[in-house]
Amino acid sequence: MNLNKDQELVCGINPVNEIISMRPSSVTTLFFEENKGARIQELNQLAEKHNIEVVVQDSSFFSKNFDEMNHQGVAIICNKRLEENENFLESLIEKENLLLLILEHITDPHNVGACIRSAAAAGVDAVIVPKNRSCHLTPTVRKISSGGAELIPFVVVTNIVRTINKLQSAGVMIYGSDMKASKPHNELTYGNKSALIIGSEDKGLKRLTIENCDEIIKVNMPGRIESLNASVSAGIMLFQMIDQKQTSN
Repeated sequence: MNLNKDQELVCGINPVNEIISMRPSSVTTLFFEENKGARIQELNQLAEKHNIEVVVQDSSFFSKNFDEMNHQGVAIICNKRLEENENFLESLIEKENLLLLILEHITDPHNVGACIRSAAAAGVDAVIVPKNRSCHLTPTVRKISSGGAELIPFVVVTNIVRTINKLQSAGVMIYGSDMKASKPHNELTYGNKSALIIGSEDKGLKRLTIENCDEIIKVNMPGRIESLNASVSAGIMLFQMIDQKQTSN
């Protein structure tokens, strides 16, 4: 399939639904497999409402283009959603209530997609990643995020430590997740402006990143497993932050 450099092929019911709902003008074509149920028919109707071309394909089309991904019998050609740069943070950090998720050098698209999904569910204001040695917005990330990638800004920065310092100067408290930390995540009081930093499962946070955090926290694990998947850790900590804020209000 011939796509131009600004286009991508996205599959899955939830990602496709969110993209058509949020930015229908970016979608050129909807592909769906016949006899795939009511939700596919609803997407078909949504596409027709926005004058999007609809093409019926057989199973070989989806197998060829999505290999082992759970495509659910539906896909679209759409313009890539633009990633934000550091300038985007200028207005964002002025908010009185702010929750950010920073992912440091997480390269697995499944992990990044799952983190975005948790962040969207928690109402996070933006996900931040470094420009280098990190996974960005790919079709796999969008699929795994289950539509979350369409709901929150994805900000790419040049330097994580410099970004941390910039956030701190705007009153944002920085919480780094590290399994060697002494403070459990559920024993802290979080401020109205907070950012959680998650590192890769194998390497964790870089030393310089840890040194620039306001607090280093961990999820207590009474069992025999010593570490959690990055997206699981992110979900647990983000919802603790949200729950505490809602309780205090």
